[in-house]
Amino acid sequence: MLTEQYARQLEECNEKNEKSRFDELLQLYEDPVRATVHRVLEEFVEGAFREFMGDRCGSVIERASDGKPIKDYRNGHRLVKQVPIDTLILRDFKMPRNRAGGFKTELVQSFRRRAGRLAELALDLYVNGISTRKVRRNFERLGIKVSGLSKSTVSNISKELIREYLRWSNRPIRRDYKYFQVDTVYIRVRKSSKRKVGTMIVIGIGEDGHKEVLHFTIGNESARHFDEVLQSLIRRGLNTESICLVTTDGAKGPIKSISDHFGRDKVQRCTVHKTENIIEKCPTNLRDELKAKLNRLWNMPSRLEAERYLDTLQSGYGDIALKAIGCLCEDKEDLLRYFSFPDEHRKTIRNTNLIERVIREVRRRTKVMDSLDNEYGCYGILMGIVREQNERWSKRSHWKKS
Repeated sequence: MLTEQYARQLEECNEKNEKSRFDELLQLYEDPVRATVHRVLEEFVEGAFREFMGDRCGSVIERASDGKPIKDYRNGHRLVKQVPIDTLILRDFKMPRNRAGGFKTELVQSFRRRAGRLAELALDLYVNGISTRKVRRNFERLGIKVSGLSKSTVSNISKELIREYLRWSNRPIRRDYKYFQVDTVYIRVRKSSKRKVGTMIVIGIGEDGHKEVLHFTIGNESARHFDEVLQSLIRRGLNTESICLVTTDGAKGPIKSISDHFGRDKVQRCTVHKTENIIEKCPTNLRDELKAKLNRLWNMPSRLEAERYLDTLQSGYGDIALKAIGCLCEDKEDLLRYFSFPDEHRKTIRNTNLIERVIREVRRRTKVMDSLDNEYGCYGILMGIVREQNERWSKRSHWKKS
């Protein structure tokens, strides 16, 4: 199983572009299924052992081998060199032991019969935000009685997804993308804390409507951070010449970086975020009315008609909602660029709703969890969700009519 130290080593190699060292480290865990099954089985056996010990710890118990009374307590573990699980061979498996002996478990035999499904089940349950109690119930449906399953058991399994993330974030980019979407979202790490982790997500959209999350990484909304993300994408083969429009939420960092790399004329402000900004500056009694008119503005059939309607809004609300109209007009060019593209593309490229959809799923799934422990938990959850989202999009490479 991937440890945090191991994950950090891989990330350092990734950042320094040390490919040979990166590959060497990856080979330490050649088979992610084997690693996951190993970790899950060790955790479950440990839970069963803790339940077995119960009140025995510190009590005088007859030793299993000869019946001699002996004060019992934990006595470390013994290494089992090979544990065959279906087609997998788990090496150096840690089996807990006690002084008096007598601990037995059927877990290993249960795993042998069902190894092909266990790793995927464990990961999928965690990624789908299933509580510890429900994880236990699902394993028991497979005929595996699990006792002593801790919250950390399921959380630790997610580290396997970090390994997948490191490989995924270095995969070659072999398609050309016409549109980009960039946004940074913030995920609460612990329910008991106000601390949130910023995660920048980049989505590419092809001429044919093919959508794909190209990259995500923990960081802020600075120009420097987006520069690093973009350089990583270029190293992987991104064709920057094919990109015609980049949609972002309006944070200054990404806009500066997009302008530097692609030109200011390729910046598209997210109309959803901008609508929220405008409404916040609008008098309360006019908010519903102005919001409806803004939605009509974004759905105009042409740039010319949109500009005419914007002039109407300016003359109609300029005196009674001055700050709101000023907020709208100051970004006029960045807000209306999507009108230069085909009708069927506009509804998708004028906002960052694709990214918002991903983050809504993250929040939904993490709602039942006590915490994500740290940034690595964010990587694990996001990797699972991104994988599923990309699979869904791969089956629907077409544009929806506006």
